[in-house]
Amino acid sequence: MRPVALAAAVCLCLSAGAAGRARADVAIDSLRATVRLHGGSRSSTAFAVAVPDDGGGSPRIVLVTAAHSFETIAAATCTAAFRARGGDGFVRRDVQLTIRDGDRPRWARHPTADVAMIPVVPPADTDLEPFPLERLADGPAFDRGEVHVGQRAWIACYPAKTEANPTGWAVLRQGAIASHPLAPVAKVPTFFVDYAHFGGDSGAAVVVEREGRPLVSGVVVSMQRQTDTITSPFEDRKIHTPLGLAIVVPADRVVETIGLWRNRDRDVPAGVTPRGR
Repeated sequence: MRPVALAAAVCLCLSAGAAGRARADVAIDSLRATVRLHGGSRSSTAFAVAVPDDGGGSPRIVLVTAAHSFETIAAATCTAAFRARGGDGFVRRDVQLTIRDGDRPRWARHPTADVAMIPVVPPADTDLEPFPLERLADGPAFDRGEVHVGQRAWIACYPAKTEANPTGWAVLRQGAIASHPLAPVAKVPTFFVDYAHFGGDSGAAVVVEREGRPLVSGVVVSMQRQTDTITSPFEDRKIHTPLGLAIVVPADRVVETIGLWRNRDRDVPAGVTPRGR
């Protein structure tokens, strides 16, 4: 092989290796930020975000999920399944999370999007690595094309209440952003991600790679399906067929919701309206 060709081949291998490491890092980051929420018969996914403290203190941790994840739990509490490092691996850390004071929600939700967040204090020894707030795609990030159709996405989630192992790790799925265009994002209430969505995935972060680091592009809230009605002389039957498409709310709505919470003494009632909507 000629020296120039050899050098090009070496560079290509190094580039492929770096890209592979970046993808692996993004996948691990997605898993470490993700927890399961469950209460009664309901189960969903949530992810942690580190919100800077305006006074210069330690960041506050919030859990982000689909708003209906909280709204469909009838009790005042639910269980958040964290993980901690044990002597020879990981151990489960289940925490009771208060989500209501009587009839008053303790979460803040977006007024038009199925997105909510709640502040939490994780167990001190938990193996949780929240996404920094700046790694959530805001409106300008979408409008610059940092999130776009065809982009590979990672989704750490709990499909049909399934955990990867008894210590509560999420199942990592892969897909691709399937909607175009995504800008201006203010006019995009939801977009599609091509992956096999199941109940329990609601609230999962859709994570893409941006310059070797994770970028949260949205929150899974539902699935797209085809509904057919079969009519006979004695019954009408509906058949729902999943299309393998998740419905995702853009992450700028999460940024808006967190901003409202920060600006209202960290105690936001449900249904507040973000600026510019």
